[in-house]
Amino acid sequence: MLNELASVKNALSVLVLALVLALYLFANSPFFETDHIEWTGLVNLSSEQLDAYLNLPVINVWRLDMRELVAVLSKHPWVESAKVSWRWPNRLIVNVKERMPVAQIPTEGGWVYLDREGSILSPIQQHTLASLPIVTNVNLEAPEQLVSTARLITLIPPRLMGAISEWNAQARVFVTRSGVEIFMGEPVELEEKFALLEQILDDLQARGEQAARIDLAVPKTPVVTVAR
Repeated sequence: MLNELASVKNALSVLVLALVLALYLFANSPFFETDHIEWTGLVNLSSEQLDAYLNLPVINVWRLDMRELVAVLSKHPWVESAKVSWRWPNRLIVNVKERMPVAQIPTEGGWVYLDREGSILSPIQQHTLASLPIVTNVNLEAPEQLVSTARLITLIPPRLMGAISEWNAQARVFVTRSGVEIFMGEPVELEEKFALLEQILDDLQARGEQAARIDLAVPKTPVVTVAR
């Protein structure tokens, strides 16, 4: 009886060992290997650019350190965050949240972009964002000025954004695509100033007039110079 139990235990041990070995070999087989990532959430970046940035070798998905992959991606200047998921058997899916540029700035070395947090983004190769407003006379070495500029740009109402061509940070003046100068004054009461600007432009349009300059430095007493 004892010999029979010992034989059964030995047989079970061999079976378990064989099963573990089979699972190990299966998990490490080419069935789970990949060098391809499916990218989602991309707006300005392209999958080709991120593939080149990572240069992911052929790797078994079970051996991939997803936290390390996210950490590497987070160092990309245009990536705010990333989330990695895995689908059977070897699909890697990375959802990217990009840093969103709100303005473009001309420099001696070419154009750079300003994101909504006030960080400078280098241009993406073969990609332009010409629809963004231009920021001039801003000190790229002054973080507080960049942050305040980014905040100002993000507060522009959507219906006005397409009409704004330039923000002169030194003069504190917006210039519209039709050439209207809008003096904003100190960076205070900005929501009130933008709401007032919308009202003034609507009133001018209703009267069939065009402004040459709008002074909103003191919202309670705006000054509108009508074009002749």
